[in-house]
Amino acid sequence: MKKAIIQLSLIVGISIVLGGIYNFAISSSANYLSFKVTKGRYDSVKKCEEAAGAGTTIPGTGTPSVTPAITPPAPGTPDPVEPGTPAEKKNPPPADAEAKTPRILVDEAFEEWESGSLFIDARRTKVYVKGHIPGAVSISPWENTREERVAQLAEKEDPAAPVVVYCTRSKDCEDSEMVSGDLKALGFTNVLIFQGGFPVWQEQEKPVTEGDEAGTRPGQ
Repeated sequence: MKKAIIQLSLIVGISIVLGGIYNFAISSSANYLSFKVTKGRYDSVKKCEEAAGAGTTIPGTGTPSVTPAITPPAPGTPDPVEPGTPAEKKNPPPADAEAKTPRILVDEAFEEWESGSLFIDARRTKVYVKGHIPGAVSISPWENTREERVAQLAEKEDPAAPVVVYCTRSKDCEDSEMVSGDLKALGFTNVLIFQGGFPVWQEQEKPVTEGDEAGTRPGQ
């Protein structure tokens, strides 16, 4: 009987101890969860927890800042020009091919000569007298007789008839182009430039004459 009472007392005592430990553990957990962060600490963390869409504020004012909406450009709107860059640099204009006088080669030039077309030698006179195409008129853009001679041609030649201008073996035929411009300014509408000029004419062993006189061309 005594032994049973002792065992019961031990069970009750152990139960009381376990209950106390459990109550202590629950109380400690509650106190830990109720811990409050001191005001002013971890403000950056608290800001991140603000509701999305509230927007940011301008420092020192409390005024919400507004993010401007990005509007896509309308269809067909040209690309913006970079600062300091001329628009012509980004979009250069196409070359004006019509400004140049049409070119012909030696075979076409010879056909024009045989048909009696007017030829103009745009080289300097001192070179012209040493050799030129028969019938070719000397008009150098670098001599002071240039305007007078072009005006004389405009008075006696048909402005619609073919006129062939030549100079040296220049790639761009600068001298011929200048004389051609004078002719077109006075109404000549069928001006051609002989590409390769007098050097190519000589190489092909075409007719040549010397002196300061133009000589005669076929049909004269």
